[in-house]
Amino acid sequence: MIKAILFDFDGTLADTNPLIIRTFTETFAAILPHLKVTQDEILTCIGPTLEQTGEKYLPENPDQFVSYYRMLNVKYHDDMIDIYPGIQEMLAVLQEKGLTLVIVSSKKRDFVIRGLKKLALFHFFDAIVAGDDVTNPKPHSEPIDQVLAHYGLLPTECLMVGDNSHDIECARAAGVKSIAVGWAVKGVDYLKQFNPDYLINDAMEIVEIIEKND
Repeated sequence: MIKAILFDFDGTLADTNPLIIRTFTETFAAILPHLKVTQDEILTCIGPTLEQTGEKYLPENPDQFVSYYRMLNVKYHDDMIDIYPGIQEMLAVLQEKGLTLVIVSSKKRDFVIRGLKKLALFHFFDAIVAGDDVTNPKPHSEPIDQVLAHYGLLPTECLMVGDNSHDIECARAAGVKSIAVGWAVKGVDYLKQFNPDYLINDAMEIVEIIEKND
């Protein structure tokens, strides 16, 4: 029986992809103007933590990269964040069913909370495990392990919903089944490479999956 649903935030519940792509594009242009970073390469920056991306591209001063990105992200955030269709309705049904709902994200807690509140989703969630709450972020199992330990749950009692390889691999490492969302910016074919347990194209399919597992 499924008792808890764990959700990634960016690209899963919230359409933050235009915001993230713009922020990365302008950060690279300002901090590393000699690099000609393509759109495809920017998409590879979605999933790892911002700190990991800073260390990859500016190892001599990753904090400069991170700080500039966050400055721009705050500047554009509220005007460029949106919610995917059916998300509020799906969360309302899950909440009515008494399921524990948790955000498991690689971004900082304060940014997750800001996004949830902007989209009027904050009240649906019982807990948040953010990038600054763990030593080893996704795809390591630690974020999910924290949830399991806190609520005394078995891996078989949870599902992890996400839009990226990091979400699928984190779930697998923790022994939890994964649901990949077909609206992911990297596309369905990309997600299929990582063999998620479920692949959905409509948010309400999550409710159907849970009912089949009752």
